[in-house]
Amino acid sequence: MTTFAADGSWNVSVVSGSVYTGLYAPDGSFNVIKSPGGVYVGLHHPCGAYYVTAVTDTTARTAHAPDGSLYVTNTGMPTKNQGKPVTVVSGSLFGPLGFYYPWLLY
Repeated sequence: MTTFAADGSWNVSVVSGSVYTGLYAPDGSFNVIKSPGGVYVGLHHPCGAYYVTAVTDTTARTAHAPDGSLYVTNTGMPTKNQGKPVTVVSGSLFGPLGFYYPWLLY
């Protein structure tokens, strides 16, 4: 695997940050961690990975979130700045599809 996917997006591996990983995973993808939001964290986690904020809409935005993390998207290559396009190769960044089971609320 390489740093870039066939469509030009970054290949990323989601890490926990509990141990030092560096910026690159052994397969060549970028190591990333979901930003906690709400407080300034900057671009780099102490483990070496990038802090990222996942977005799934097509709203134009700056490259960096207010907390300093990098906006990333899985909506394909943008026509305007909607976040850095990424392909998640390991872990979960955008979450599974949500399902609503109302009978589980009772």
